[in-house]
Amino acid sequence: MLVLGIVLLSSCDQGAGEETRHPMYIKAQKLKEKGSFAESAKAFEEYVRINPYSAKSHYELAAIYDESLDDAVLSIYHYRKFLELEPDSQERKKIEIWIQAVEKEYCSQLKSKYPDDDTRTQLEILKEREKRYILHLTQFRSENAYLKGQLGQRLNPQMATEQPIQENPSARPSADIALRKKEIPDFYVVKSGDTLSRISKEIYGDIRYFKLIFDANKDTLTSENLQIGQKLKIPKLPEKPQE
Repeated sequence: MLVLGIVLLSSCDQGAGEETRHPMYIKAQKLKEKGSFAESAKAFEEYVRINPYSAKSHYELAAIYDESLDDAVLSIYHYRKFLELEPDSQERKKIEIWIQAVEKEYCSQLKSKYPDDDTRTQLEILKEREKRYILHLTQFRSENAYLKGQLGQRLNPQMATEQPIQENPSARPSADIALRKKEIPDFYVVKSGDTLSRISKEIYGDIRYFKLIFDANKDTLTSENLQIGQKLKIPKLPEKPQE
């Protein structure tokens, strides 16, 4: 595990200069160096809310939860997020083997600690916990992308003119009306690198409908983690646009 960590950290350093200079990231690293692992994990989690696409931060969290906080569920989650953000990582196979080994060991521990009925109950509790965590983080990711888009529009100098051209609102269909008229497939087959947000962007042209897809597939999805080749139902857009 130590060798795997050294190799992965060295590969993550490429192109990670900006994030490592962020005050919250620096705070998390200093807390980790002091041995304050719980506080360090909180700081990394806070930075992930700011920059949900930070593969390096997900790896740091996975290592802390695995080696210092003994939380297999969150460790596995963050290793999976690292692989999602770095699908072509040369160390992908090693991490996948590690995840399988930890999942097997964790299930064995539960079976030895609890009777069969209690084990199933504990597993359901853990699945629900992971599901809530993923939805919470995905919501932050969606909101972050939306706010960046809004800020970019406001800062765009082409948006500010002294004499704006007046348009007839009734002559210009809204984006949501155009989306509802768009041909929406009934199903979608998951490809490599897909997430619910990416699928929402591809199908509807907007990431904010990821939860609509999740709710339509609750019978087969227990989290946002998707499997290549998985067939998802694609719902039609509601009459009232989502905010």
